[in-house]
Order: sequence, then structure tokens, then C-alpha cells
Amino acid sequence: MLEIARSILGVRQLAGIFLILMLGWAWVWVFDQPAHAQSPGYMAGALACPPGVEGPDCTSDTALDVLTQPVALVTECPMVGTLLTTHLSLPAGGTHKTFCQRRRS
Repeated sequence: MLEIARSILGVRQLAGIFLILMLGWAWVWVFDQPAHAQSPGYMAGALACPPGVEGPDCTSDTALDVLTQPVALVTECPMVGTLLTTHLSLPAGGTHKTFCQRRRS
């Protein structure tokens, strides 16, 4: 098998491939932490507000439907909040609002 690979690629190419594979495995071994933290630091959310309730008046107390999702980074909040709005029960004429807040320890 090695002889066939050597005849097709050559020694330098095989050494380069081997080096790239070793560096890739070393990278995974050194940085084996998951991309998301074990205890997310932020909470992304979406609110479905009734007609006539907009802006600062739309809170979790006045909302008809509230969805939340823990996220690790504050930069993930807009994307997750937008995704959560697609699952809201929004009444006709109602509005939605997304939010991001730091989770309490």
C-alpha cells in the first residue's frame, strides 16, 4: 500500500500530507473544548406582544408568548432571537421583540 502511494504521490507529498494530518490532530487535541460554554453566559429571547403594545411597553409581563434560549456569546443573541421569533404565537396585528440579557450566576 505504501509503495503504491509512493509511486503515485512521491515522498515529499506524502510527508506533507502526514504533516498536515498531524498538525490537525494536534490542534484538536490542544483545543478540545466545545465551542459553547458549559454554562452559557447570556439568554436570548423573543416576545410576542398583543396589538397596541410596542417598544418598551412590550415586556415578559405584557407579552402573550415568551421564548428563551441560553447562548454562550452575546454575538449569538441576534441570530438565536430571530430564530425564536419564527416559533412565536403571534396574533393578528401583534408585534414581536427580541432581547438579550446576561444570565445570573
